[in-house]
Amino acid sequence: MVRAAVGDVSWPMARRAPLLRASARVRASLAVVLCLAVVACGSRDAQQAGGAKVDLAPITLPDLARVDPPVQTQIKDRYASVTKLAAAGNTPPRDLGTAYGEYGMLLHAAEYHEAARPAYLNAQALVPDDPRWPYYLAQLYRTEGNTPAAMASFRRMLELRPDDVSSLVWLGRMYLDQGEPDQAEPLFAKAQATNSQVVAAQVGLGQVALARKDYQRAVQLLEASLAVDPSAASIYSPLAQAYRGLGQTEKAESLASQWKNTELTVPDPLRQELDVVLQSGLSYELRGVRALDARDYTGAVGLFRQGLILTKPGTLLHRSLRHKLGTALALSGDVQGAIGQFEETVRDAPRDARDEPAAKASYSLGVLRAGEGRYPEAVKNLTAALRYNPNYLEARMVLGDVLRDTGRPEAALEQYAEVVRLDPRAAEARINYAVALGSLGRYADARAWLEEAVRAQPDRPELANALARILAAAPVPAVRDGKRALAIAQELAKTSSNPELGETMAMALAEVGSFGDAISIQRDVISAARQAGMDAEVRRMGETLRLYETGRPSRTPWPAESVGPAARR
Repeated sequence: MVRAAVGDVSWPMARRAPLLRASARVRASLAVVLCLAVVACGSRDAQQAGGAKVDLAPITLPDLARVDPPVQTQIKDRYASVTKLAAAGNTPPRDLGTAYGEYGMLLHAAEYHEAARPAYLNAQALVPDDPRWPYYLAQLYRTEGNTPAAMASFRRMLELRPDDVSSLVWLGRMYLDQGEPDQAEPLFAKAQATNSQVVAAQVGLGQVALARKDYQRAVQLLEASLAVDPSAASIYSPLAQAYRGLGQTEKAESLASQWKNTELTVPDPLRQELDVVLQSGLSYELRGVRALDARDYTGAVGLFRQGLILTKPGTLLHRSLRHKLGTALALSGDVQGAIGQFEETVRDAPRDARDEPAAKASYSLGVLRAGEGRYPEAVKNLTAALRYNPNYLEARMVLGDVLRDTGRPEAALEQYAEVVRLDPRAAEARINYAVALGSLGRYADARAWLEEAVRAQPDRPELANALARILAAAPVPAVRDGKRALAIAQELAKTSSNPELGETMAMALAEVGSFGDAISIQRDVISAARQAGMDAEVRRMGETLRLYETGRPSRTPWPAESVGPAARR
């Protein structure tokens, strides 16, 4: 079962700084290139805005030596344009304000914060009803560590756009940091009411409860947040604090050990606009990713190619763009073109160092080759992916699957165990570990492993379902417990319904001798699979049905192809 996302499309999408040619610590010198009347060096002038005079701050063109040449040209051209509009004296305030703001966006995106600030302030003064300028000012101030100014700008943004989820969350977090949970709570509550899928808002409410020492409510909110987004490992820290507050020290320590500094993403269209404003490799990478998300694979290919033109070969960004180009080609049907891009990404990477694009390209090659049945090459590629990134869980999972399905279950156990060690909530790895134990005939060990997994993660029904299967259909009599298997399946059926659970229910019923009910349920599952076009599954489930029709229970908890690479294609 090869992972469906051959290009590992779930790349971390936290915003990265634009690629700079020198250290980010290089301080931009403020040199005024064009000293025109309205932006004369060190002077201020006034413009009409809504019938009132407003003072405008002088803007500057910073030293652009540390950014790519295309970005230099873009910023210089925009500076010349805004100074020309300002000098004309008759530019409508809205047009002039927008010009100032868009110049500020370029500087902000390139991390020239000091130069961006007066441009944003001018834009806000000239167009006070445009929410972009207080929002970008807030983010700029926040980056600079000017908390009072950032909070004031977020409040101004919310006056103009009261339901802006990102501003609600950011301002709520800042109130929490200031020790004011009562101010933060209504902001998080409004953000959650506006978009219930924003985990960051619910986490904020959990942190409010934690600040009030309402540990039980904090646990409820934070556990619910993890259920929505199990990958949000940063939640483990406040959750551990809440359990510690309840006196559950052992559980708190276990949770704290799972903490990782992951970002809780928030819908933020304005931030996305800022991310793509520069004519840079990073900008084209972000645009290409959006095209992938929209399934515009042809458009994504063009954007990634353009980004490669603007990016220096041998850099991390160049390799990242090339890997994503390979992904877009694969998704558009050009598999050979994709393989070429993935191989070039790996060739361009350092040999003995961590490298995320090379890890992802190696993973993609491994997935494609496993899908073609070229398993030795797939193992080689997936092993290379782990050399570039030892914590690459997806690559480790697929490597385990390939090893197990090619007759090396002992080696597969090592990979699944490492996934569980790195991510104790990785339920699929726990299940696959049990399947590998079954491949070795160690069904008693598999049962014990799954029982412990269910105790550790009672909120994961797939683990309980796996346990029910081994209790119902293990070929070792001492491992089976049909009544318990049926009780687990019936309990799961109260809250979920899917073909896999239906098969489990039929297994359990057959084991306790209720073959009529087992036949009826198995036929329903087969019908659903046939309607979904799952021909291979229909054939396999038909063989099991014939067992039930002849009064024989199943002795195969998991079909050989149900977990490994073949089913993931």
